[in-house]
Amino acid sequence: MNKRPYYKANNWNTVEEQVDHSAWARLNDIVYEPRRVPIYKDQKEFLHLPKNEQTVILHSFGSLTLSSTLQMEVALSEIKKDAENSEEVAVYNALQYLESINNKAYSYVLAEFSDSKKQEDAYEWANQNPYLQKKMKLLNTVYQSGNAIQKKAAHVFLSTGLYHSSFFGPLYLFGQHKLPRTAELIKYALRITTLNGIYTGIKFRRDFFKLSKKEQNKVHDWVYDLCDNLYDNELSHIKLLYQNTDLEDKVEHYIHYTLNKALMNLGQEPKYPENVETLDPILTTGLMESAMIEDFFFYTNAHPILKMREITK
Repeated sequence: MNKRPYYKANNWNTVEEQVDHSAWARLNDIVYEPRRVPIYKDQKEFLHLPKNEQTVILHSFGSLTLSSTLQMEVALSEIKKDAENSEEVAVYNALQYLESINNKAYSYVLAEFSDSKKQEDAYEWANQNPYLQKKMKLLNTVYQSGNAIQKKAAHVFLSTGLYHSSFFGPLYLFGQHKLPRTAELIKYALRITTLNGIYTGIKFRRDFFKLSKKEQNKVHDWVYDLCDNLYDNELSHIKLLYQNTDLEDKVEHYIHYTLNKALMNLGQEPKYPENVETLDPILTTGLMESAMIEDFFFYTNAHPILKMREITK
């Protein structure tokens, strides 16, 4: 009679969930080295932008760095603790590494576009931004004390939805054919945040549909409450980030759209009226040209950020 082993070898040839195999197959395709993107070639054009646009770009990358730090240091570590199998742990290990690359990339852009004083100003702006800090607190509270399904929901809201208030500025400029190397870096970053959100959304839905109808209703209400709290706060952040520009309404429409995508990713009904047809055409040009993402395992089409369709076979 065989004894029960103290520890078992992981057999990737008998993976329990196909999505883990599919995600793993994509991970190496989206690894990148930020410093291989020649951001310095955008520096002259950046310095000729109006001062208010320069400020938006620097503050956007400061905001991205702060949000990414929480994801890298806390979110993925906490979500990984609830993994149901070793393959899921492996995927989240890799996603955490990829988030670290993004975190470094945002700092790299700041270093190329500004001197040390302006860099510190951008970081300090993010660190002292009351709405960014409130967002970090709302999310971190869930990561630290929420249950497994709540942690996944919070992660999806940031990866699929809220990151995009800061992505908007660079994408909008690229839609006007400005800062093309910076847009290339954003393309790489979006691949990672998209995979992070889609993969975690699939795991959320796996857990959600195991629940009773009564439990599902409770989770549904909790998800919508969290969405409302995050959205109300994000509007204040957008107003501060895009002050002295005429972009505030455009960013708000875009966040409606990305939060709808986050809710759909969580298997919930969208709650905002926006769809791709209501987005600013300059933004969609920036998205289509800078953020084209190859088909991701369970989703496919020419542009998964704009449209997501689940493969049934």
